[in-house]
Amino acid sequence: MSRRVFASVMAVLSLANGVPALIAPAPMASFYGVTLDSYGVLVTQLLVASYIGYAVINWTTRGCTDVGLCRGLDAGNFVAWALGAVLWIYAASTGMTNALGWFVAGITVLFTLGWAYFLVADRSIRSRVVAAAPGGR
Repeated sequence: MSRRVFASVMAVLSLANGVPALIAPAPMASFYGVTLDSYGVLVTQLLVASYIGYAVINWTTRGCTDVGLCRGLDAGNFVAWALGAVLWIYAASTGMTNALGWFVAGITVLFTLGWAYFLVADRSIRSRVVAAAPGGR
């Protein structure tokens, strides 16, 4: 899978999960067996606002050709998804969510591995780039 396709898929999935949770956080949380108070609703909306932001960033930069820029985007996505995976695994393993929490934990691990792949792949591309000599020689 190319980075362009992966970033596009991530953007669509982030939007598909983010918009409903922004509009109706409590009903969305109930799918995972979580009940939110007013503070939980606010924190959820703040979290999904970042998902929507990632979706926009990934969509608008999916055709990135600048190796340094791509690596930065890959690293940011990798860190965000890796931390999210740790938190989902913790939530699922401590009973904070229902069985659906384990499914989401697995998906976040897969997404983390995807961004890790592109982080490494973009690094190997950079090592193969040869700069042209100044003055056209």
